[in-house]
Amino acid sequence: MDRVLSFLLNIGMPRRLVDGLRRRPLLAIVLIGALAWVPVIVLVWLFLRLLG
Repeated sequence: MDRVLSFLLNIGMPRRLVDGLRRRPLLAIVLIGALAWVPVIVLVWLFLRLLG
């Protein structure tokens, strides 16, 4: 988890937000999991548009 949070700091996320995620690890896991599905949903949507 610390690697993910340090990565977020390195890409420019505000320290205040990262500290908030560090205090609430369940929220951080849920947000990261949701963000991981965004590219999959976009690819499926684009594929369906091409077939449609």
